[in-house]
Amino acid sequence: MEELLPLVGELAEKYTGKESTSITYEKARQLMRAVLYCIREYEEGLEGEEGLISPDDRVDPQTAYRLGYEKVLKKVKETQALYNRIIGDFNSYRNRCYYDIFVKGIPSFFLYYDPRFAPQNHLLTLDYPVLHPMDSLRGIDAIHVYVKSIGQEQIFLGKFPEEYIFHVLKSYSADYKDLFINIASIVLRNVLGCRIAGKGIHTGKYTDEEIKRLENCINCNSAKELERYLKELTDELMDLGYGNNEELGEYLKKDLHDYAFELKQGIKNRCLGRIIAI
Repeated sequence: MEELLPLVGELAEKYTGKESTSITYEKARQLMRAVLYCIREYEEGLEGEEGLISPDDRVDPQTAYRLGYEKVLKKVKETQALYNRIIGDFNSYRNRCYYDIFVKGIPSFFLYYDPRFAPQNHLLTLDYPVLHPMDSLRGIDAIHVYVKSIGQEQIFLGKFPEEYIFHVLKSYSADYKDLFINIASIVLRNVLGCRIAGKGIHTGKYTDEEIKRLENCINCNSAKELERYLKELTDELMDLGYGNNEELGEYLKKDLHDYAFELKQGIKNRCLGRIIAI
């Protein structure tokens, strides 16, 4: 930690424009976090390339900070370019939270993000719940994963007619426009339910035979077996409609553990209709 103090001092000088050597304790903590964030960016890059950081890979803190800071700047540019590719065809499906965070919120991040003095802060609450776990992510790392996740969702949803998606969302809740929900998850669950039941993916209701087929599948499998089957169906879906897009498939599968559990609970508590619009 002592080796990092000169870096914090240099940042403090830049922050005050060299007009003062005095900053608040809270500001000093913020600058220390900024230094650590950039160094971690550098170290994570080494881990990604080599698997582990060996003693030979280690550099002095000043170099690690500089290389990490450059990586932060590069990731900001890459994320902004990714956002620009997505936003042209972005569809919020009339969900206000989805629209507000992606159309209004993300541009404000790029406008106010401070990679020099506060790279660890991502400024936004990220209210729209993507499927990728976000709790451990901060700064541009969080925004990069978040934008990428929404890009994956847009690819998935873009293959379905709007009429079908609106039908699924309205079946889920008449108030879906105002809810903090993951739209891709709701649609995927409906699609997989149709696949299990042998039902066509359309706005028509389930027949009695299809409901029975669905219930039998859930009853005859444990939650773990059901999750495995749902993943197989997702792989088939990726192969049939998405050019075997493995990255998209892995993203969507993040929801299937919870979905399998909810299906079992739906049968147990006789409320399957609340989980799948049957």
